[in-house]
Amino acid sequence: MVKAREIGAIDMMCYLFTPEREKQAWETDDDMEFKHMARTIFKREPQQAPGYTPEQYVAMMDKVGIDKSLICVGKMYSYRKRKPIGGWYNKLEEVVEVVKAAPGRIYGLAGYDPLTILKSVQEVERSIKEFDFKGVYIHTYGYGLRPDDRKYYPLYETCASLGVPVSMQVGHSLEDMPGEMGRPLVMDNIALDFPELNLIGSHTGWPWSEELIAMAFKHDNVYMDLSAWPPRSWDPSLVRNIDSSRCRSKTMWGSNAMVERAGEMFDQMDEMLKDETKLAILRENAMRLYKL
Repeated sequence: MVKAREIGAIDMMCYLFTPEREKQAWETDDDMEFKHMARTIFKREPQQAPGYTPEQYVAMMDKVGIDKSLICVGKMYSYRKRKPIGGWYNKLEEVVEVVKAAPGRIYGLAGYDPLTILKSVQEVERSIKEFDFKGVYIHTYGYGLRPDDRKYYPLYETCASLGVPVSMQVGHSLEDMPGEMGRPLVMDNIALDFPELNLIGSHTGWPWSEELIAMAFKHDNVYMDLSAWPPRSWDPSLVRNIDSSRCRSKTMWGSNAMVERAGEMFDQMDEMLKDETKLAILRENAMRLYKL
């Protein structure tokens, strides 16, 4: 058996982890309601994450079996208050700093704000051309916009011309934001309009995992990732499809900022998946798609 911890996983979906960012996210949590979610959904008292320096984070990556991490420039917006969410709406320079501190181990993913289209597109271009960011991650819910809204099309055009993928959260939203706009079928229009652009539906698409599977199966340029959910929580249909040739080459893994639990997730994969599946979803697919 090939142990998942020994593969050298690519964490293709993670948020900024610095102590400064964690402090800001904790202090502005009323806009996200993570504290409320911890108590009502996960039945535990919320605690502020300590955050890590780049050196500490790389040491933790080594401990759990992660070779490379992709850190996104978050651009999350409060649906109710109509403003950026502190700690979750990052400056490009914050991510550039950690990328530069860990060359070859940490890479960047640009962000996008559909309310400042020209400024955001220019920042995406700079991220990729100047700092070698590997793609873009978008979180559309707080803006009240579906990913196929025309306000996102300048981003897709830019990324298609630059040859980098765009990943996006799909499925319901645990945050205090509407979830219906995240149905994976919204990727259908984007994939048809931009066949040159690789798209990644994040967070398994649950509770519409079948829709995400259908999109990845239908379109050569649509992929999916398994971030946010531990393997034992994956939809049975999702497990069947990624553990077969149907979606094995179209799936990747990300920690979604839960890197401390990555080792546990890898152990669960050892119980559930074939060796060739683990190699593909933990490393090979991300290495190819993000040109690492």
